[in-house]
Amino acid sequence: MSRDETGTAKERSGLPPKTITDRLEDVDVGDRLVVNNRETAYEVVDTDTYSVTVADPDGNHITLSQNLQTGGWVVHEEIWWVSSDSLE
Repeated sequence: MSRDETGTAKERSGLPPKTITDRLEDVDVGDRLVVNNRETAYEVVDTDTYSVTVADPDGNHITLSQNLQTGGWVVHEEIWWVSSDSLE
């Protein structure tokens, strides 16, 4: 298994922020990423020093960005649809 492979979704566990940073530093536009335990592969559409923008198969963009204080990474996703059940 290469350094970028972490097994199936059931075998994956949280990676240290440095490992995530190292992996994201190596991506280029057109590469495919899998994030967390999501089975969807995202296509890299833009990279920056502290962020990577990816698109899902429907073309929705998601930004992965590094928190400069903690070094951790977060997913910023545009909300494109909402449904709610009334609690009455």
